[in-house]
Amino acid sequence: MHMLRTSLLSALLAILLSCSASANILANDTCDLCIMFGGTLKEDTYPEYDHIPEEMLPKNLTCAELADIFSSAFPDGSDKMCYDAVIEFHYECCEFETSTSQCEQAVHSSLLGDDSDYSVDVVPLPLNEKQFDVGVGMDYFALTSIDIVAGTAEIFMGILMTWNDERLRWDPNEFGGCFNTLFRASLDLELTNIWVPPFDLLNRDASLDSRFGLVTA
Repeated sequence: MHMLRTSLLSALLAILLSCSASANILANDTCDLCIMFGGTLKEDTYPEYDHIPEEMLPKNLTCAELADIFSSAFPDGSDKMCYDAVIEFHYECCEFETSTSQCEQAVHSSLLGDDSDYSVDVVPLPLNEKQFDVGVGMDYFALTSIDIVAGTAEIFMGILMTWNDERLRWDPNEFGGCFNTLFRASLDLELTNIWVPPFDLLNRDASLDSRFGLVTA
């Protein structure tokens, strides 16, 4: 087929950002479930984690018991497994003085507000680098039609793109504990809030649909 017609059911542009939160992890001697992002442990709360196999983590543990396990299992607070564990139970086990919506609003205002010099036209190249990596993945959902005469097909898929934009980093401790937020991410410079890598399908017949990007501290 000389022409591939694609319609994206969803295009999630996920931006995985290096953040000053990393420095906070390095500053901790051990893996602490809540202090890392400035929260207070809800000791008697039972979080839900049925998706985690029991051989990896015993069931029906309180947040206090989980905190003890993480502290013992990851004596080095800079261990990435510590960070992953903290993110998994962050919202259920930790209490913050600021709501998640207030925290994310403050992050948006700080990074892209009137006082920000962020530009969607500028490629976020690291210091002394001429290029950087962009990860691209695809999720196939369905083949809905094939037109042999026209040489086209309609396919629904999702495209996941990941990259670092150091201009979009923040310290969760300074904003109330939130470590990710959504920004409008589009290939159209008039619509996007953040820089997005140029991306297209060489033989497409319909435009790509990009909506929001998940930004992680």
